[in-house]
Amino acid sequence: MKGKKIDKTARETLLNAIRESGTSISMCCEILMLNERRYYRWRMWKEPKKRIAWNKLKPDEEAAILETARDEKLSDQRAAGLMVYGHENGKYYCSPSTVQKTLKKHELAVPYEPPRRKKAKKPEVRELITGPNKVYCYDETDFYLTSGLKVPVVPVFDIGSRKNLNNGVYIRSFYEKDVRNLWDATLFEEGVDTAGLTILSDNGGQMKDKTLRKHMEGNWQVTLVYARPHTPNDNPWIEAFNKSLKYHPSRPEAFETVQDVIDWVELHKQLHNNHPHSALGYVRPNDEHAGLGNGIRHQRKENLKLARQERLNYYYDSKTREQESGERLEVVHNSSAVC
Repeated sequence: MKGKKIDKTARETLLNAIRESGTSISMCCEILMLNERRYYRWRMWKEPKKRIAWNKLKPDEEAAILETARDEKLSDQRAAGLMVYGHENGKYYCSPSTVQKTLKKHELAVPYEPPRRKKAKKPEVRELITGPNKVYCYDETDFYLTSGLKVPVVPVFDIGSRKNLNNGVYIRSFYEKDVRNLWDATLFEEGVDTAGLTILSDNGGQMKDKTLRKHMEGNWQVTLVYARPHTPNDNPWIEAFNKSLKYHPSRPEAFETVQDVIDWVELHKQLHNNHPHSALGYVRPNDEHAGLGNGIRHQRKENLKLARQERLNYYYDSKTREQESGERLEVVHNSSAVC
């Protein structure tokens, strides 16, 4: 019975069986695998007395609360309002929780249902990424100076072309107006049709501000979508870019001033946009953003076909020379090789 919970009826049955057995308590406890201390605790157990709180409401106070709650003039008041009414009129003096408990005891309280938050949906943007200038994203990442000063950086990223379009660098923090100015400068410089543009971001207060949403959706006619809270996988493109921004081999070991951070962000922008990207078939983001990506990839395929054909021709020419000269050439023809 060790570790098992025994209800009151079973305890009484066991105690009576031990008393009527005629054997020693130790023997009975050993047979029943019952600890002797537990047996004596059961035997000495008494029904606990019901305690009454010393500060319990008096009957006249409880009646005054009920009278106030039934008053039609105060029917729209909640427990806190009834508490204030009682204090101001000298009818009773108690806390809002005491009023609420009294109303609930007499079934006068409205059942409370906690508000249910709508479950955030995953932003479906992958099918929209059909090329450059279709889906932009942005997020914040922080740098710290040697003095400990925080310098937030907000990069703007084109998912379709993997190009870093712009960067906002701020001191300590940034606000809705900073995000608005950043997007105004970026969209004006790009000069794209914003009616078909989608912008993805996280749930930061600066990103979901009503004024910013009204400005972006009203003036620029873009579609704003937001990643789910605590779900970085909803926006992996900007997360990967921020990792490159913070851990690039060319990144300085430390930043003394804010200008050092600005210089690094601008240098990284040039390095990133002019470096072949694996997600683009090793096309530079600048070329992909300019609409040259498909042509570059197509030309590479044609070059590979031409090189493969030239290697095949060289193989057959080598075989011919071998037969004419009698020399043995070590040429291996792998028809399944991918050039």
